[in-house]
Amino acid sequence: AGVSVAQERSTKQALTDAEIRLTINNKFLNESGTLFAGLSTEVVEGRVLLVGDLPTKQDRIRAAELVWETPSVRELINEVKVSEGEGVASYAEDVWISAQLRTKMLTDVDINAINYNVETVGQTVHLIGVARDEDELLRVVEIARNVPGVKEVVSHVLTKHDQRRIAS
Repeated sequence: AGVSVAQERSTKQALTDAEIRLTINNKFLNESGTLFAGLSTEVVEGRVLLVGDLPTKQDRIRAAELVWETPSVRELINEVKVSEGEGVASYAEDVWISAQLRTKMLTDVDINAINYNVETVGQTVHLIGVARDEDELLRVVEIARNVPGVKEVVSHVLTKHDQRRIAS
């Protein structure tokens, strides 16, 4: 509850987002181990960011179908790649990149880090959340670009006053 109070989204929306994420992850687990293990999901205001690496195009399509079948989903941002995974070393590097970025965001007084979700796959950083303003968003993207090992930064962050957001 304390975390949701500090965020730009309402407590009710944060709880709805958590329910969406749990529902999607449960659907992936019930569908196949491949979907559950190969995908990461972040949800902000009903906007679902789906990232990961799956072995077939059919798996990617099925994952999207399961997301859209979930109540309260407003948008799917499908960043899933179809290819053979690069193994434990790549996964470890992705986790390290995300950890470094989160730490840098937490220690930067000009960033409200709690408003951002970070997922890294194949050294590509995916961001979703709600920035207080454009300056904060630009700062987060710049920090992400400068984390060692990052190949690309993909931002799906909206600013606090963006018209695409749900009215609070």
